[in-house]
Amino acid sequence: MTKKPIKVLLLFLLLVFSGCSAKLADKKESFEAKGIDYKIQLPSTWETVTDFKVKYSNEAVFGAQDTKSNSTLVVMGQRKEAVTLDEDFGKRMRKELKEQYNYKKESEIFMKEFKVGKYKGYKYTLDTMFEKRSTWLHLYYIETAHGLLQLNYYSANDGGHEKRAEIIDESARSVKEVSDSGSDTSDETDEVVFKNETLSIELTGVMNLNGEGSKKLLALRYTVENIGEQDVTAKIWDEAIQVTQNGQTLAEGKLPKENTILDIPKLIEQKNEAIAIGASAESVSLYELKDTSEVTLIPSKERFAEADEIPIVITTAAEEGDK
Repeated sequence: MTKKPIKVLLLFLLLVFSGCSAKLADKKESFEAKGIDYKIQLPSTWETVTDFKVKYSNEAVFGAQDTKSNSTLVVMGQRKEAVTLDEDFGKRMRKELKEQYNYKKESEIFMKEFKVGKYKGYKYTLDTMFEKRSTWLHLYYIETAHGLLQLNYYSANDGGHEKRAEIIDESARSVKEVSDSGSDTSDETDEVVFKNETLSIELTGVMNLNGEGSKKLLALRYTVENIGEQDVTAKIWDEAIQVTQNGQTLAEGKLPKENTILDIPKLIEQKNEAIAIGASAESVSLYELKDTSEVTLIPSKERFAEADEIPIVITTAAEEGDK
């Protein structure tokens, strides 16, 4: 007669203690972005990873994963002088996120402004997909003395999400600037920009993917800025940049229909949208890899007369989503 209540009580106690066990790790992790050194405390069940550039973007500077759930952190950073950090920054970012993540209204995106010491912080929560899983994205912009960090916490949409959100918030607010070299010390050769008098195209991300029919794909993410006198589209990348491997032009790649990794389908759709004068837009192009050898970007000499060919090293890891 008493066995069942005891089991229920034990289960309840286990749930209570497991829910209250979330805390930050004692060890502080270090990373660098644009010549600025930072430290951050991760949740105690999280550990650092090294494949964040492959899974997210070349712009990523730090990554971590939760060992207890399908949750991930990716960090990017800028020097403060490169960002318009004015009173409207928070609202402006919310508007951009509405467009990027296909929300109907800005008010549907949770937004909170806060302070980390004397500096500003902004938090947004979005319902999205990451690695083919339904995910809550807790996105933070945090100002420091000389920089602005973007922390993307992808939290698994599971029963532990609400408790995890609390420790994620503590982790984000723990980030601190440690030192600043006074300039961007990153290797200049890491920046790939093709520019002429009418447009500027910057490569911002390189990712390996599994495509339709299990084909190995290379995803090249880029930003097109219109500095000319008439509208352009991001499709200009496909017209102006030839992508080759072993001297052969790579064919266009296709994702499986169910694949929604990192909003790539949305970026592909944006390729045909007009970019107004003075504006910029992101997009992505997919290519079928022939093997794991180096890929070369060959800019059109008609459009970019002085631009050099750019080699791209292919990593062996591929984003596969669920395994």
